Amino acid sequence: MRLKYAFLLSIFCVIILSCTDKKPVSQSQGASVPQEDSVPVKKVDSVKVAKKQPLTYKILVPSPYRYCNPDTMISKNWVELYKVGKEYYVGKARYSIEIIPDECGSGTAPQLSGKRNTILFVNQLPIRMGKIQVANIEMSDSSYLFPGTAYSFTFLGKRYKLEAKAHGEDVFQNYVLLLNGERVFREVEAGDAYFALLFAGDLDGDSKLDLVVSVPLDNESLRVFLFLSTCAPPGLQIGKAAEIVDDFSC
Repeated sequence: MRLKYAFLLSIFCVIILSCTDKKPVSQSQGASVPQEDSVPVKKVDSVKVAKKQPLTYKILVPSPYRYCNPDTMISKNWVELYKVGKEYYVGKARYSIEIIPDECGSGTAPQLSGKRNTILFVNQLPIRMGKIQVANIEMSDSSYLFPGTAYSFTFLGKRYKLEAKAHGEDVFQNYVLLLNGERVFREVEAGDAYFALLFAGDLDGDSKLDLVVSVPLDNESLRVFLFLSTCAPPGLQIGKAAEIVDDFSC
């Protein structure tokens, strides 16, 4: 007990000494305590904290182009989403661009091709390169989201339901995609082309669902959307981060 008491006193004395520049004060002797001269405080200019700028995404897909020129957009700094077997990866973009005859005239058109089974080229992605997490659902350009159909799947323990709804037969009116009842996208009028799910998984590194969807207006047009959870408006699951649109109708 005495040792414990002595230990507590030693701590207290250390605190007192450190607070008084290690100079003990004797109140019984009435010694005055000299006050240190005030030290002028150096004024520090306020540091302006720059706002975190939102990421700006640009995308391309392997395809011939008529109105877009992929050669002026893509570079070796881009990355790509590609598939090997049943696994999906993000890596440095590997591609080629060749000039091919335009099927609807005497002109030519650039065609962007991937060196691998490429799904999407992106100017940047906030995720480590390598194998990425995907939902347990079949995904390809033939995974059509027919009006009236629904896909149920899970991703990292959470259940999802992706539904497609529309009115009409030859021409679809109000073609809508719903994710767990929340509207992801709506097209007022679309031709006889069907939407397709190209990818469902994590592309921005936050362990939440992201989507890549083909949403053409008709069979002679190209339109692909990238939806990311980090681009979602407040209270929603995902938001559109980028799109690529082109037309090759005759």
